[in-house]
Amino acid sequence: MSKENIQELPPSIPVMVLPGVTLFPNALLPLHIFEPRYRMMLEEALGASRILAMAMPRDEEEREVESIAGAGLVRACIRNEDGTSNLILQGISRVRFTGWDQKEPHRIARIERLPSTEGEPVDLSAQVTRLHALCLRFKEQGIDLPAQFEAYLNQITDIGVITDLVASTLIADSSVRQSLLEETEIPRRLEKLLAGLKLQLS
Repeated sequence: MSKENIQELPPSIPVMVLPGVTLFPNALLPLHIFEPRYRMMLEEALGASRILAMAMPRDEEEREVESIAGAGLVRACIRNEDGTSNLILQGISRVRFTGWDQKEPHRIARIERLPSTEGEPVDLSAQVTRLHALCLRFKEQGIDLPAQFEAYLNQITDIGVITDLVASTLIADSSVRQSLLEETEIPRRLEKLLAGLKLQLS
């Protein structure tokens, strides 16, 4: 795990819209691609930058989508005999959609990168200690955590990356996940994450 990926992003990328799915920077997201429109989208992405965005819809018909999403790089892709594909998407950046080059059969969005910011200088050590304690409570309650989660949590010193790792791994509520994805200021993201974890544990 590292600081937010500085990989160059193309000006426009294809967008996959899935309810309840959020892609955070550095997170790995397994996906099964079976819809014809997304098979086409995947082929286009693999033939170009291998980068696509994961966005949540604002309505069931997907007429509108959230304007802030996660951009990810296709790290691995296995094509199945039935035409479907299994892939691993690695989050590389928060992005904001600034316009649409295409909406059918799948969306292609013009984007701008949303880097994390430090905000006002403040000592976050106490909040980070609370975060570690809350993560331990999940384990104490018998919730299975990914094998490398604790190791990453103890090794990472970048608080922005820590917040994204914990949010991606432990936050279940999709609206809370979207709120954390939208928050670029690290201290405020940390406070929102702590509140979300406490609510989930209560």
